[in-house]
Amino acid sequence: MIKNTGQSTTSEIGPPEVVIWAINKTYGHGNNAVRAVSDVELILEPGSTTALVGPSGCGKSTLLRMIAGLEEASSGTIRIGGEMPHIVARKGRLSVAFQDPSLLPWRTAASNVALARRLAGLPKDPEKVQKLLSLVGLDGFENKRPAELSGGMRQRCAIARCLATDARLLLLDEPFGAVDEMTRRRLNLELPRVWEGQGTTTLLVTHSVTEAVLLSDRVIVMSHRPAHISADIPILIERPRRASHLSSPEFVTLVTQINTALGIVDEPDEPDEGPFIVPEVR
Repeated sequence: MIKNTGQSTTSEIGPPEVVIWAINKTYGHGNNAVRAVSDVELILEPGSTTALVGPSGCGKSTLLRMIAGLEEASSGTIRIGGEMPHIVARKGRLSVAFQDPSLLPWRTAASNVALARRLAGLPKDPEKVQKLLSLVGLDGFENKRPAELSGGMRQRCAIARCLATDARLLLLDEPFGAVDEMTRRRLNLELPRVWEGQGTTTLLVTHSVTEAVLLSDRVIVMSHRPAHISADIPILIERPRRASHLSSPEFVTLVTQINTALGIVDEPDEPDEGPFIVPEVR
């Protein structure tokens, strides 16, 4: 059981510890009540990347939205660096990326990223915006509008926008789900160095077990609704993660372990298509 101290061991400017204590979420009332999350207790270590996997509709995204302060828990507490989620969000210390990049179509890539700083009440910083766009591989595309970018490039821009506010908690809800598989794998390999270099605590919701193992330090397996934690699996593969890790015995064993916790037996997470080569794509 997690002891709820209500205190943080990290400074405000560093990656925070996230303490989730006895969280429950119920929608509706009486006979129409639907319990989405049940007694979840979890600590996200400062600077770590944690992946949430589980059946569709089990409550993974609901939990993420409560951590983001976008929904209120029915009971229990969430503290980010010792503070309530809505306070952290108001300070611009957390950012959320969803499956849909939601870029403003009339703004350029650079303008979309800069807007995040303005909305967070931060001063203009064109140099930082340019640096972030370079980090996510959008050099030369700063003045392109979303319609002129590929799906993978729009998602890169959305990640840069998340980091523009100096957020120390990054919440990713299926951020690569809308792009093709080759682009998704390339983003899986390239983008972690961006948020790791930025110094964040990261929580990723994904349906892909392979993606969860590739990106995270720890995989939390959620049960069918109402969601509770059914397995907590550390990922001790060295960083940086490379395409070659995908076929390693250690990686395959971890994927099998997580699939078993999900109730998927003798079914690979993805078809075996041989060694993966990072493609040259936009």
